[in-house]
Amino acid sequence: MINLRMSSGVLLTLVATVALGEPRAGSPQSSAAQSNRLVTGKLIYVAPMPNGLDKWLQQDLQDWGRYRVTSNPEGVDLQIEAVIPEKEPRYKQRNGVPLPKGDPKGKPQETSIDVVDWISGERLWTAALLDKKVDQNQPQPAPGPKLEIRAHGMTSDQLALKITGELRRYVSQLEASPAE
Repeated sequence: MINLRMSSGVLLTLVATVALGEPRAGSPQSSAAQSNRLVTGKLIYVAPMPNGLDKWLQQDLQDWGRYRVTSNPEGVDLQIEAVIPEKEPRYKQRNGVPLPKGDPKGKPQETSIDVVDWISGERLWTAALLDKKVDQNQPQPAPGPKLEIRAHGMTSDQLALKITGELRRYVSQLEASPAE
C-alpha cells in the first residue's frame, strides 16, 4: 500500500537534477507547443519514488511502448518525478518530553506525479494523488494537463497503472488534436 502521508521524520522531496520552475511569462514556446513535447519526446526517465512506485511506472511505460525508458537522467526528453510536500514536524509536551504531534485536521498535503520537460523544466502533466476513496459513481474526468487521482487504498502497481493510463489518454488527445 502506498502511504500518501509521510511521518514527520521521513519526509521526501524528489526533485529533478535541474531547477524546476513555473512557466515564465514571455516564454518563447507557446503552451500548446510545450504540451506537444509529450508527443514529440522519445526518451523518458522516472526518478526514484517511495514504495517502489518508480519501478511500476517504468514497467507500465515500457509496456505502453510510447517512450524509451532510461535509468540515466541526463539528456532525456521527459522526466517523471514525485513531489511530496515538506512539512515542519510538530511537537507537544507530555511530562516535559517532546512527542510528535499528529497531522492537523483539514486538508492533507497531497503528493503529485509530474511529467517535466527536461530541457526547459516545464511541467507538462501533473497528477495530484488524493488520499480519498475511489468513487465508482463519479464520471471519468476528461484528459488534461492536470488531474486528480483518488488513491486511497491503492497499491503501488495499481497506482502506477492508473497514472500511466491517464497519461496515455492525455497524450492520445494531444496526438489527435490539430497542430497549431
